[in-house]
Amino acid sequence: MTDRLVARRSEEIHIRNFDLNQAYDLTIEVRDSRGLVFANRYYLTPGKIVSELGQLPAGEYEVQVELDGRRQQTTLCEIDETPERTALIEVGNGTVSATEGLYR
Repeated sequence: MTDRLVARRSEEIHIRNFDLNQAYDLTIEVRDSRGLVFANRYYLTPGKIVSELGQLPAGEYEVQVELDGRRQQTTLCEIDETPERTALIEVGNGTVSATEGLYR
């Protein structure tokens, strides 16, 4: 048997709608020290999961999310190719959260 190295690559942004009965509009803006580097709008149907891969180089970012044009949250995230350094955006029950890392 030969030992092989397996490359692990995680998305930079992972978005989940935990609400099984409600769809949401979500806007995400990501900034580094020089300004806006990524922006996108999403329509998240019930239970939908979206991933953004290959959009951001490794680094520290300010991630701002806005849910249905009303609720906002901003967080700082260190982003790289590992799951622990992924921006995790979760919506459900009319709220939104933005945190760093898939495994908390």
